[in-house]
Amino acid sequence: MLTIILILGVIAAILIGASLQNRWQRLQYFAPRFLMAYLSIVMLLGIGEFFFRYAYADSGWGFTLSYKNWEDLYWETNSLGFRDREWTPADWDDKTTVMVLGDSFAAGWGVPDVNQRFSNVLANQLGEDYAVVTVARPGGTPPRELAWALEHPLQEPDVIIYQYYMNDIDDAALRIDDKWIPQFPPPPKWIDQESYLANFLYWQLVPIIYTVNAPDGRSYWEWNDAAYQNFVIFDNLREELNAIMDYAEARDARLIVMLFPNMRDPVSSVGHLDGVASVFEARGYTDILKLYNEAAAWNPDDSTVSSRDAHPSAAFHQRVGDLLYEEFFE
Repeated sequence: MLTIILILGVIAAILIGASLQNRWQRLQYFAPRFLMAYLSIVMLLGIGEFFFRYAYADSGWGFTLSYKNWEDLYWETNSLGFRDREWTPADWDDKTTVMVLGDSFAAGWGVPDVNQRFSNVLANQLGEDYAVVTVARPGGTPPRELAWALEHPLQEPDVIIYQYYMNDIDDAALRIDDKWIPQFPPPPKWIDQESYLANFLYWQLVPIIYTVNAPDGRSYWEWNDAAYQNFVIFDNLREELNAIMDYAEARDARLIVMLFPNMRDPVSSVGHLDGVASVFEARGYTDILKLYNEAAAWNPDDSTVSSRDAHPSAAFHQRVGDLLYEEFFE
């Protein structure tokens, strides 16, 4: 950023010098006009830079600086790294304990107020006799989530609400070295790390002029669809989900499963989520909340955070919290 400021300063100094010199009359005539236009443009760019650096935040697209702003503003975690209050065993003593286990959906990514997250909505409805503990982070997959649960101080939850999303198959695919790696033109360092305005403009233009796909041309959702249809990958996923059930059974905990679809295209997720549900049903688990019908009934602009962030909106979190309470606790 310092380099950019120096360049702008040098250009301004040249124009000021051209305005003050007397040797070339035409240059002396035009230079002040160019200087005024230049300073006006620099001022507008400065205002834009200030706005996008200090006032604008966007939870979509983790490689942008506006994403970093959102994280700095709204993402607070406890000492365990979860977006939850600090818990001690005394806090849940003599209460029915509910562990909400999942990924960024359960963590409430994109929702500024954590009290609007579905686990908090459920906790408010359950009341003081329950302790609802959220064990979730962005990037969660069944093996990672199981590791988080095993390390958490709450070792004997009475109820486990396991949240599953379509990309939770990623680790199962990675076990056979199958991974979707997007390709897009990397921005220069000063856009990537220094100018918030330039970074915002760059990532607005890239999706318009460039399709972000894998080297083989597939979008993420095309790759995801193929992963669910790959028998080896799905067997790996089945093994991971059985480990979640083993964890619940070892603690004699009630297991509730909630399945989130692709929030922008819920219908495309129906068959794959039914396949995930069948893994739990095969072992006798019937407390399953499939959210593809609910999501399909909503306008995607209302059910998701934004066009750049397909996580559930605060309004959809509220609906999910209500459904959990009505179907499994009321």
